[in-house]
Amino acid sequence: MRLLPMAVRDLDDVIALEDLSHVAPWTKGNFTDSLTAGYWAYCLRELAEEDDEKDPLLAYCVLMPGVDELNLLNITVNPLYRRRGLAERILQTVEDLAISRELFKIFLEVRFSNKQAIGLYEKLGYCQVGIRKEYYPAHDGVREDAKVMMKDLKKE
Repeated sequence: MRLLPMAVRDLDDVIALEDLSHVAPWTKGNFTDSLTAGYWAYCLRELAEEDDEKDPLLAYCVLMPGVDELNLLNITVNPLYRRRGLAERILQTVEDLAISRELFKIFLEVRFSNKQAIGLYEKLGYCQVGIRKEYYPAHDGVREDAKVMMKDLKKE
């Protein structure tokens, strides 16, 4: 496996996985805008068995750097590869990068219904710092609240 910066050439694979994974997926324009704005974006790919094959996309993430913090905007793991610790690996790598650039807080929003993700974030030391009312679109047209979580990397 290898974690590499996301590039425009990755976007078709990213969009396919995004559409498969989310109720309200980001558009290609959302990803393009993020790359153009200089956000941190990474793709986790499995090394292909044959040299002429494309490396399968396992996961990706997009983060917005601030003055002394990062905001995790999107992290998605391919459903075929979930529950294998990939999101945890990505987040640990991102935390190391953040510390090396003196960004000591990471913020994120997560659906209240996404118990697996909340469990992972709590395991990694994130704690709830707020709620965003009706933040996420839902299947039935009703919007879902987001739990705002934060990790202070200085406490590590």
